Amino acid sequence: MKLSFLTAARIAWRETRASSAKFAFVVLAVAAGVGALAGVRGFSQGFRATLLQESRTIMAADLTARQFSEPTPEQGARLDALGKENIEHTLILETISMATSTAADATPLLVSIKVVDPVKYPYYGEVKLDPPMPLEKALQPGTAAVAQDLLLRLNLKVGDAVRVGTQEFRISTVVVSEPDRMSGSMNVGLRMMMSQQALERSGLMQLGSRAAHRYLFKMLPGAPPVGRVRAEIKKALPDALVADFRESNPIITRGLDESTTFLSLVSLIAMIVGALGVAMAMHAHLQQKMDNIAVIKSLGGTSRDIMGIYTIQTLLLGLIGGVAGVTIGRLVERAFPFLIAEYFQLDVKLGWSASAAAQGIAVGVLTTLLFTLPPLLAIRKIRPALILRRDMPDAKLPWRKRFLELRESLVVGALIVIGLGAIAGWLAASLRVGAYFAAGLTLSLIALAIVAALLLRGLRVFLRETRLRLSPVMRQGLANLYRSGNQAQSILVAFGLGVMFTLTVYLVQHSLVSEIVQSAPPGMPNVFLVGVTPQQVEPLTALIQKQPGIQNQPEFSPSVAVRVLKVNGTALEDLALPSTSRRYRATRSVMWADTQPDSLKVTGGEWWKRGEVQPVVSVDEETARTLGLMPGGSIEIAASGRTIDARVVATHRVEAIRVTAANEFVFNQPALKGLPAIFYGGVRVKPSEVGALERAAYAAFPTVTVVNVAEALAVVQQVVDQVAVVVRFLSGFTILAGAVILAASVAGSRFRRVREVVILKTLGATRKYAGRIFSVEFLTLGGVAGLLGAVLATIFSRVVLLRLLDAHFAFDPKATVVAIVATALLAEAAGWLAGWRMLRQKPLEVLREE
Repeated sequence: MKLSFLTAARIAWRETRASSAKFAFVVLAVAAGVGALAGVRGFSQGFRATLLQESRTIMAADLTARQFSEPTPEQGARLDALGKENIEHTLILETISMATSTAADATPLLVSIKVVDPVKYPYYGEVKLDPPMPLEKALQPGTAAVAQDLLLRLNLKVGDAVRVGTQEFRISTVVVSEPDRMSGSMNVGLRMMMSQQALERSGLMQLGSRAAHRYLFKMLPGAPPVGRVRAEIKKALPDALVADFRESNPIITRGLDESTTFLSLVSLIAMIVGALGVAMAMHAHLQQKMDNIAVIKSLGGTSRDIMGIYTIQTLLLGLIGGVAGVTIGRLVERAFPFLIAEYFQLDVKLGWSASAAAQGIAVGVLTTLLFTLPPLLAIRKIRPALILRRDMPDAKLPWRKRFLELRESLVVGALIVIGLGAIAGWLAASLRVGAYFAAGLTLSLIALAIVAALLLRGLRVFLRETRLRLSPVMRQGLANLYRSGNQAQSILVAFGLGVMFTLTVYLVQHSLVSEIVQSAPPGMPNVFLVGVTPQQVEPLTALIQKQPGIQNQPEFSPSVAVRVLKVNGTALEDLALPSTSRRYRATRSVMWADTQPDSLKVTGGEWWKRGEVQPVVSVDEETARTLGLMPGGSIEIAASGRTIDARVVATHRVEAIRVTAANEFVFNQPALKGLPAIFYGGVRVKPSEVGALERAAYAAFPTVTVVNVAEALAVVQQVVDQVAVVVRFLSGFTILAGAVILAASVAGSRFRRVREVVILKTLGATRKYAGRIFSVEFLTLGGVAGLLGAVLATIFSRVVLLRLLDAHFAFDPKATVVAIVATALLAEAAGWLAGWRMLRQKPLEVLREE
């Protein structure tokens, strides 16, 4: 007689309710993963909705256009013509420079300058100032508004003078917030805002100086539709990135999508750990129900019927965990604005996201079902004769049956991997990402399982062979790890995965930032000079050479802004370029060199001889492959109203990092003669002497920006730290799920542990003595899991840094020790959370049940 679905569901619910205490921890483990995933995707949807709703305020306009080259007179005329169609516009110029106080010994600091028209800016939103005043009053030709951190760094206050370029400016107010902060192009350095008249007075912008030009457009009543306006702007500024209020900021939204995908996969790892806990609990549950299953089969029940019951139970656990996880996800959503508040000053409106909740629950149920396939399929192997042969040893199966079982296990494992890849691909909207995720996770789990098995086996051999006089408490606690029903290997895998992932993120982040900030590679400049005019190169070189602590000769590289028109006689617009290579259609920076630079290696053709007067060029080999440029070909460029047709004589590869604005196209000097150029310089200086160089260079050349690498990258470190906080916050759910699994394992082995406690008490042991045995077990389990995760994290981070990022790896013993100790303490807390009541059992109560 076939079991109906309703009857199977009723039995599954009864069993789940009867074992609610056992499954409570399992539900929490699933809820941790679902909560992380639902929180990430719910916040992402809320953030995107807020961006769209507040897009005009975030952009401070209806449309924006950004480019890094100065518009030509023709482009300026086209923009002015838009005014006849009721479209108003204003320009925001963004650049970096040096600023200092008027004190004699003050060290200049890198500042990010935002130049606006205070009469028009902003079209939407408000610039909040302290003390409050109209922006037009705050930004006069002789004044500037600055951020609070600049006042702190220069020890200034409102009303004091700050020197920028060749002039001093009075600080009129402090900029508290600005609506388009997220849309800015130059967000490195301390912030300063001034008017166009103040910028001209400072003398910062020279012929050929590079700056970000961001145009804001406002559509007045009677203006054409936004689509048509956007097309007109694109015609006027073909090199610009144009966005309108319908899509908000494309860079932010694209970054939001990529971040959501990455953090969703991080959350999926936590969910997988939770699903491992379900599989472990279901395996232990079925082991205890073997008699019941055998009896049901004796009464005519089929394996399919019984598998249906426990499949429904599994789905029920996943569903309950998913619903609980959605509640946790709401808390995660609320935490995200605090994690990113420093860089996104936006009041994200978080509402109930039904799609994110449904997706989290669906992924939780599917992942749980995948990992419970092995114990569910094992139901088929339970025979009715089991209850009659309980005490008989299992006979060794023939090799054919063992091979069939192994093949079945491999098929189930493949199904799990494919299922995880499909789930990851669904979350990332990319099958390729799903495949990489499944492969990487599979390798990690296999490595963790093998190492965990070896550690446990080694511990068993150690206890059997050691001549050390271990205390009974120590020996008993360690022996508990490899006794049947303890599932120590699965717990080590779950805990180890969380520790490995969290510590790997920290080690990679720490190594990268430390290497960049503390020291540069030997011979590489650690001080850069930006905005050097051709007339300043020689006197600035002489000044630098006289400074103390100079470790090599200053290097200066020219940069000329050009546009590529034709490649091998074909217009660039007619070339079928991949979407990732459309950048070649924008304005590019090129350089010239009379002789072959030491940092470049010729890979095809030959470098030109000194004195070559015809326009020739060497092309970076990757660019050459993309554009189809090889020695013998040609490239036509335009700059400052001139058209230059150059012959390609060589291709090159960058062998070492040096001071160059760009090295995709290297021309001979006659090809670019007469074009406006700006120079970038670099020199290596002893860290203790950088301040003296900054002061001397600023005193003689106030329009030249001196960038101390360590100082500039402090901002980068802050951003990386903020991203790492978010990733560690979510990967912490993986460790939490591991702790819950440990608690579930302790709760699942409650009867065995109670019997052990009772026997010990009967033999005279105290409750404290039995508790010390448990403590040794939990601390050892957590410590070994922490050690396992730390070792694998060190290996993985080393591989990532050396092989993928070509960076230096430095072992961090402090972080490793902290990870091991913290994991041990967490395991101790989780174990006692589930097992403290077992010590209160009275021996007589248990012995009477025997």
